[in-house]
Order: sequence, then C-alpha cells, then structure tokens
Amino acid sequence: MAGIPVLHCITGLNVGGAEYMLARFGAKLTQTNYDPRVLSLMAPGPVARDMQAANIAVETLNMHQSRPGPRAVARLRAIMRSSAPRLLHGWMYHGNVAASIGSRLADRQPVIWSIHHSIANLASEKLLTRAVIRISAALSRQTSAISYCSRVSADQHEALGFDPAKRRIIPNGVDCDQFRPGAGARQYLCDALRLPRERLLVGNIARAHPMKDHETFVRAIARLRAMGLDAHGVLIGDGHQNGVVQRVAAELGITPMITVSPARADIDRLMPGLDLFMLSSAWGEAFPLVVAEAMASGVPAIATDVGDCAWLLGDRQMVVEPGNVDGLAKLAASLLCLPQEARRQLGERARRRVIERFSLNAYVDSHLSLYEEVLEQTVPKPARQIGWQASVSAARRMW
Repeated sequence: MAGIPVLHCITGLNVGGAEYMLARFGAKLTQTNYDPRVLSLMAPGPVARDMQAANIAVETLNMHQSRPGPRAVARLRAIMRSSAPRLLHGWMYHGNVAASIGSRLADRQPVIWSIHHSIANLASEKLLTRAVIRISAALSRQTSAISYCSRVSADQHEALGFDPAKRRIIPNGVDCDQFRPGAGARQYLCDALRLPRERLLVGNIARAHPMKDHETFVRAIARLRAMGLDAHGVLIGDGHQNGVVQRVAAELGITPMITVSPARADIDRLMPGLDLFMLSSAWGEAFPLVVAEAMASGVPAIATDVGDCAWLLGDRQMVVEPGNVDGLAKLAASLLCLPQEARRQLGERARRRVIERFSLNAYVDSHLSLYEEVLEQTVPKPARQIGWQASVSAARRMW
C-alpha cells in the first residue's frame, strides 16, 4: 500500500547540514507509512545521490535566481498536481516559502517549515535573505508548525515576527551507528589526507564561507603552535583551495601545518581519527550537525558560542565568544594537553550525550509525532483553482 505522500521543498541539495538531515530523515521515512518526495528549487547537488539511493524521487524547478518566474511557477504547480502531497515540509527559508506557495497553488495542504539558521544580527545576512526572512515572518501564521533545530534560533526568529504559537524544537539528529569510534580511524585519516600521524590533529568540516570564520580557526592553530603544541589543522569542505585558509596560513608561516581537502563522502570514517574538533563559526549556526557527528564519533569538541552549541556540548566551558582567537586556542590547549586516555574518556562522554539526546531515531520520532498531529488537525478543503496570472502574481508577492 502506498504511503502518505509528503513533499519536502528545499533550496538545493549541495553539501550542508540541513541537506544531509533531509537525506537521512527521508531514508528513514521510506520505512514508515509516509512516502517522501523532494523538490529542489535549484538544480540538484551531490546530496541528491543519497536521496536517489534511498529510492526517494527528486524533482527540481531548476531555478537560477532567487525570484521565481512564470516557468518556475508552472513547474511547481505541475509537481503539486502530479505528487498530490497530503503534507508539505519546507526546509530553509526559500524552501519554506516554496512550500507555502505550493500549498496555495493546489489544495491548501498543511505546511510545516524547518528553520536551520540562527540570526544573531540580521545585518549580517545578505539583502535578499533579509527580505525573505521578513516575508517569512508575515507568512508564518499560515503554517501548521515551525520546526526549529535550535532553541536560540526559535527565540531569534520570534523576535523578528515569526509566530511563536507555531514553535516546535526538534534538534538535529545523528546516526550513531554510522558515526562512531573506529579502531583504524587514525590510520585511515592520515593515509587519506597524507597527514603526519604524530601531530595533534584538530579538525573542522565545512564549506568555505565567511560565517564559518576559518580565519579564526587558522589563527587558533598558529597560537597553539606558539604555545608549544604540535597542532595540525585539518579543514574538509569545498572552496578552501586558494582561499582565506591558505592565505592566512601563509601569512602566519604555518602552511605545512594546515591541510585542506574538498568535500568528501567518507567523513564518518575520517572523523574518529581527529584529536579534537573545533568549530570557529562567527554567526548563522543553529545546531551544527557536524559538531554532533564529531561527538558521536568519540571526538572531544569545542565551539564558538553560536546558536545552541553550548546546549549541544552540554558545558558552557566548552564554548568561547565568536572571533576570540586566544580563547579558542587556550580552550583547545586545555584539552590537547590532557593525557590521551583522558581525552578518550571525554570523547566517550560526548558520544553518550548524543546517543541519549540527539540521535537520528529521536529526530525521526519527533517529526512523525508532529506529522500525525498536523494531519489530524487538518480538515480536507476543496481544491482552489488559481488562474495562471494570479498564481504567478501570488508567488512573486510571497517570495
């Protein structure tokens, strides 16, 4: 028997925390009485392969700009008709708005939004993003629920006008069977990235983007070395070649102590080989999935105090304010100077915290409960036919 169709609308399927959460969540949904389908507004990126491997249909609007034109609206309306979803689940700002537009173009199906971003300062966002956030605040009252992966993020968005009555807190979840300590992980990591095995390997996994503040990461590695620790920075993610990381490393004279790699598909095998995971983000993080993955892998982690990092880590002493190079280096040194057995015990404690509070199973169960709640409250409405010109006009107003 076919499951209940759910259409997930997301901006794109390039490498990122929200994109991976959707892929893993979708794979789990296929084992339930729901039938997940995915609509990518932009041309599908690498994560689409994970969807297809789980037999999840992926459609796209092939948008090349942020405002939808007539062709994108027509495509969205056709996808709504062919997929006939009982529920629309938006992911990230543009995906959320697209889900709301899709509902208006069809039978007014219930809409759930997912927010995977924090906003410490709206001025830090791009002009277009600010506009979409303001539009989203106005539209938020028409949703059935808004799922935030971070309590801090929920507070911030509600301060900007998002409907507080729609709040649901569902933190990101990790597959703790996939991300786990591995006996041969150190050797695998060093062989894969040609790293000196004897050094203290400090990792960060993220694409090159100003919000990730990788300059602070590199400067913290330089500070650790100045303190007498044989630290080596490992950055994995697209965009680091010939970027700020290598420029700052050369400026500080530590180029041989910084290794960069494009995004890889074997992060679960590489992660357990690190001595420490260090998140250096300046803004934007809500509940960074990669920190939870490091913890599940048995790797001690520290972070800047963005989003819900302190809650995730379970200890405010494991966070420092964004941009604080000295604070980040001193905190890293306090862990790297511990005996290896003491660091291992810290890693075990971190893994237990993720298993108990932030597992993928808990994430799936929370969403299944939310789906059931929303569908039970939904009264079927007759289809509302919208004329072509009116549908384009409505989409432009809502975008």
